[in-house]
Amino acid sequence: MKFLSYLIVLFFANPKSELISVRQQYIDAATSESSANEFHDGLKDLKANGNNHTLMAYKAASIVLLAKYESGLITKTKLFNRGTDLLEEIIEKDPNNYEARLIRLNIQDNVPWITGYTSELKKDKAFLIKNYAKQDASLRDFAKKYALQSDAFSKKEKAMFE
Repeated sequence: MKFLSYLIVLFFANPKSELISVRQQYIDAATSESSANEFHDGLKDLKANGNNHTLMAYKAASIVLLAKYESGLITKTKLFNRGTDLLEEIIEKDPNNYEARLIRLNIQDNVPWITGYTSELKKDKAFLIKNYAKQDASLRDFAKKYALQSDAFSKKEKAMFE
């Protein structure tokens, strides 16, 4: 709870630097279970309000990441569905949220095909490429780093992030 309070205070005090921190936590959460748990714990009490769609998208991603480390199929599926349902809700409310679309693409690019969660991959790629130049420098850097290492983007598409 203390971490969440700290996160909220920092977000409202300096939203750009806080998002940079949350982005790094998201990256770290994909590499270890303890980091995923810490990432989720920092966001689990976050409630939706009118202006925090980006943080809510990270909350959704944190739930999906918990599923990655779950061993039981039923729990894994429930967590995955809960996270992706929340992310879809956020994108439906705010379809032009670049970061939420980047998170969804990242998830779709990295989940097993059997999940069936890949239907928006091409659409999100096109959206990210088209709107890349309109983003602030830190988000452009984050998107570029992801695109350049992702197999979802062709060489030609990766060049558009240069």
